[in-house]
Amino acid sequence: MSAACIVLAGVIAFILLPKFYAGKSVTAMVLRALEDIPAGTEIQERHLASVEMGNFGLPDNIIIDKAQIVGKIAQTDIAAGDFLFPQKLGNYIANEKLDRIVKEDKRLVTISVPSIAAGLSSHLQPGDSVTVAVFSGQNAEGNESKSSAQVILYPELKNLEVYGVDNARTQSTAEVREQQEGQPSSGDPIPKAITLIVTEAQAARLIEAEYTGKLHLIFVQRGITP
Repeated sequence: MSAACIVLAGVIAFILLPKFYAGKSVTAMVLRALEDIPAGTEIQERHLASVEMGNFGLPDNIIIDKAQIVGKIAQTDIAAGDFLFPQKLGNYIANEKLDRIVKEDKRLVTISVPSIAAGLSSHLQPGDSVTVAVFSGQNAEGNESKSSAQVILYPELKNLEVYGVDNARTQSTAEVREQQEGQPSSGDPIPKAITLIVTEAQAARLIEAEYTGKLHLIFVQRGITP
């Protein structure tokens, strides 16, 4: 009986256990979505499940480290049970600038440029700071009058950040300038519409001003909003 026990122990120690641990070495702990994760969701640990799977057949770029997932934004809808891949994750819902605009509770509003001079010719770029001046040539009755013509600088329309500058074909003037370098002209760099980052109150003032007067942009600063 004792000899049989010794033999059994030897089988376990030298045959079964090595096979058991060898089997363990071909598995890996991988992360899967525990529930449906809609696009735009900031992924938290509660969204993830860790499961043990065989290494064979697992994609090379599957993410198995929570630190590379938690805090990221789902760029597409992720179904429960899906693996996590780099292309499904990102740092922003839309892009860095739009995410900042939403976080700061700002709005985008586009104004028309009535002349080349009013839009600062071809010098304006996204990220610039501008003041919007309003030219009013109407009297109290709403009629054109040279004697009542005035330029109004509303305090709330100073130091506004430019989000985008488009020409008459709704092309970005910045992209047109880049395309023109060393190539025949393929677009007009003169702005016809300017999109500004504003508060809701500033947006209302701009819309009112565009319909009651003419807008003229004054350059303030490049790159940093005061």
